Amino acid sequence: MVALILGVALVIGVVASQLADRIGVPALVLFIGAGMILGSDISGWIYFDNAEAAQLIGTIALVEILFQGGLETEWKHVRKVIVPSSILATAGVLLTSGLTALIAWWVLDIHWTMALLIGAIVGSTDAAATFAVIGTSDLRPRLKYTLEAESGLNDPMAIFLTTIMIQWITQGPPTTLGALGFLVWQMGLGVVGGLAAGWLMKKLLPRIRFQAAGLYPILLTGVAFTVFALVSLANGSGYLAVYILGIYLATLEIPYRQSVFRFHDGMAWLAQIVMFTVLGLLVFPSQMGPIAVPALAIAAGQILVARPLAVWLCTLGQRFTLREFVVLAWSGLRGAVPVILGTYPMVAGVPDSNMIFHVVFFVVLVSATLQGSTISWLADKLGQLLRGEPPRPVRLELMTMERLNADMLEVELNESSRATGMRLAELALPELCTVSAIYRDGRVVAPRGHTKLLAGDVLFVLAPKDHSARVEELIVGET
Repeated sequence: MVALILGVALVIGVVASQLADRIGVPALVLFIGAGMILGSDISGWIYFDNAEAAQLIGTIALVEILFQGGLETEWKHVRKVIVPSSILATAGVLLTSGLTALIAWWVLDIHWTMALLIGAIVGSTDAAATFAVIGTSDLRPRLKYTLEAESGLNDPMAIFLTTIMIQWITQGPPTTLGALGFLVWQMGLGVVGGLAAGWLMKKLLPRIRFQAAGLYPILLTGVAFTVFALVSLANGSGYLAVYILGIYLATLEIPYRQSVFRFHDGMAWLAQIVMFTVLGLLVFPSQMGPIAVPALAIAAGQILVARPLAVWLCTLGQRFTLREFVVLAWSGLRGAVPVILGTYPMVAGVPDSNMIFHVVFFVVLVSATLQGSTISWLADKLGQLLRGEPPRPVRLELMTMERLNADMLEVELNESSRATGMRLAELALPELCTVSAIYRDGRVVAPRGHTKLLAGDVLFVLAPKDHSARVEELIVGET
């Protein structure tokens, strides 16, 4: 029976992801909805109220999602937005949490420490939601990478604030020096742990040669979870360490790179399906009625007041235009991290923790549904979407190519590709690089120096690994 439920849940998850694209709603909303339907309040098929188990499952899933997000993040783009994204991930979370807490205190009429706890839990944007929604959009690079980096970097601040407030409520207020030391230690150890693990893999990967290509993604998965565990055991931010490890590894020439990336892309989707479904199971819709109106007010206040004000203050002097600011302010997606943090008070035995969890869940659901489904529309209206971007080259991984330390690149041209309209001889490809074939209009064209390249052509280029990036730049151009 368990196998049947698991199989059906996975099939429903895959179908839901495709349905979400068609109706313009983030897939995570449908995953959560599926969990709520399967749960005890609606269908009664699965009774689940174990906050500790949900927290564990969510943590494991989030590690994989953050690691995959790091692998898909290019450092050359992130370093250009590291200042605004870092400020948003720290001061931005603090400001958003404080303003949201003020709204929660007013509408819920609760003690200010409880309001601050709610603000801390929902103060950060979510990597899983952001990577799922923003990662597939055509947002302009500066906006896209700022939002992705912010969501990957802001977990330590959210966890710090939540932990401090739970300690305050259950044990009394911490000292200022102790709290600041804890924050610095968490972030510092997360950065150092991720960089150290990346450096170690940089030294080890060239010396490792597995006969089976499938062992490489398993090795990197093991490394990611090991780093997360070690850093977390030392009271550092394991989430930050895993994200930075992924970014570091993305700069390396990993054997069977595309296979590794595809494996982790599939694992990240699996993690999302399982995590959001389980979090949906933990929700009892019957308990959301009494808090629906105040929770809606908190969500509206955060979306329309707290997030925009925090973004405005954190991006002063960063040369963001008004249109970019509007998209940044609207794209503060809440998702898995706030819901997982919402289980912390339940596990710690904080009074009214069940109410806190359902308020947090309601805020996340509103954010994911409303903001997640309208980001691309808003960006399009404000002229912040790219049009006609050249498709990214694909590396065809063959056993022989790996032994030769070479890549076979599959590059599709469109109107904005640098090579479109040029003759093959004009490309000036590096030495030892050659166009092996051209696929055009359903047939193969033999490449010749006088062959004119057209939009829609697919080029197959054989190139040494150390020349691949240069070949991509010559054919596609900088994206």
